[in-house]
Amino acid sequence: MDGTVEYPLVNPDQISGEAWAATARQDTTGALKLWQQLRQHFPELPDGYVWAVQLLWQNGRLDEAEALADDAFARFPEHPDVLVQLAWIAMTRQLWDDALSWWARVRKRAPDRLDGYLWAARALWQSGRLDDAEAMAQKAARRFPGDAAALAETAWIAVKRQDWPEALRRWRLANAADPARHDAQVGLIQALRTVGEAEEAERQASAALAREPEDLDFLVEHVWAAVGRGDWVAAGTRLEAARGRLQAAGRFDSTLGWVDYRVRSHVATESPGETPAAPAVRGAREDGNGTLSTHDLMLAFESIGERCDFGAVQRHYGVEPLGLLRFAFSRFDALIAALGDRFAAVGSVEDTGFELWQNESILVMRKYGLVFHTFVYQSELPTAEKQEAFRQQQRRRLVFLRNKLLADLDDPQKTYIYATDERASDSDVAELFAALRAYGPNSLLYVRPATAKRPAGTVERLEDGLFAGYYPGLADFLGGEQPPFALWHQLCQETYRLARPGDR
Repeated sequence: MDGTVEYPLVNPDQISGEAWAATARQDTTGALKLWQQLRQHFPELPDGYVWAVQLLWQNGRLDEAEALADDAFARFPEHPDVLVQLAWIAMTRQLWDDALSWWARVRKRAPDRLDGYLWAARALWQSGRLDDAEAMAQKAARRFPGDAAALAETAWIAVKRQDWPEALRRWRLANAADPARHDAQVGLIQALRTVGEAEEAERQASAALAREPEDLDFLVEHVWAAVGRGDWVAAGTRLEAARGRLQAAGRFDSTLGWVDYRVRSHVATESPGETPAAPAVRGAREDGNGTLSTHDLMLAFESIGERCDFGAVQRHYGVEPLGLLRFAFSRFDALIAALGDRFAAVGSVEDTGFELWQNESILVMRKYGLVFHTFVYQSELPTAEKQEAFRQQQRRRLVFLRNKLLADLDDPQKTYIYATDERASDSDVAELFAALRAYGPNSLLYVRPATAKRPAGTVERLEDGLFAGYYPGLADFLGGEQPPFALWHQLCQETYRLARPGDR
């Protein structure tokens, strides 16, 4: 059969089309099998490698993605799409220097691809190198004039610098380039509100929500626009309208928790006859004997360390208040440093580290050495998009909780608890109390190990607003222990009694 042309048994375009269709219907297994088939029959085509790699890392299968990407790189060392996938794997692993090296290769091989500039800028500001990020983003904006994505990246860097006037200017440019671009609309509203252009922020937020009434970001900004105008009645009304949808999406606490708290505080302080008699907590109700319910007693206190014991006690009694340090590890010196600095670094991109501990994502504040639980596990974040959304959400949550704590410290709302086994001296007690009192007339229950003269459950008043409590020690959670709940209840109850006027 000389001269007969032999055709392949399969068509590459058909395989690719079926693979993309499987991806569209979220059939990851089917799509990966099809891309594998393309590699087997047409090993000279990079698509069978490139898009399988992307599918793997987007589904959290980083080791498999990296192995296949290395194979692709060996076969197609200059192919831009292969280089991009290697860059994204490094981004997902937060290996910023590796990612930057790959993005540099992308720019060299394909200088007219925006992503080589855009995501290099993102890797730079994610790793805290804001000056270099600015230079890269500006390079992208010059090379791709009028491109909304490039303009938006410059705006994000201004936001990270907290340079809100410049962020506003840049968001205006990005919004003008693409009025439908979502982050430019949201960023514009936020920047307007932050620089004090409250009425314009209100107009923009109302118009955006009218266009897209189901958009959660616009719902949030509509509430914040009322806060920016100081209209707490409107803020409360909008808050309640948004509450259900945001809670269903798991976004209420991180985006509007502070507003909810301040709305309730605002109403309580302006409503005649609602100011509580007890100094330890606002809004609490006493019985005829001056005793708080367990629910209100647990809310009258807030943990600031050293570990999670009192947070677990509150949970045991069915109380789940928001608190920056409720489920944190805050050693004494770290806490003193953070208080002296008004927790300024908390929540910043540069200072927030994400680590794994027993498969849980843990937040680490590098400057102060504070460590926070998230109770979110690696298996819950299978894709790069979910991981990035989680990191942004956690940083926003930290900032919200930091601001809430600072507001409470400036305008005392409750008694703070610090429990420790090691820093038990009177000088330690005095140092922490002084750090809290630098903010305002705050109260402190300092819990330390019991002694023969002061058995567990004892509370003594050292001076106005300062109490020493005694306990058996911090619980060994790793060993399966739980705090002694009844004893903690006793410590809180006795402190509350001693704090009452006339009961000293």
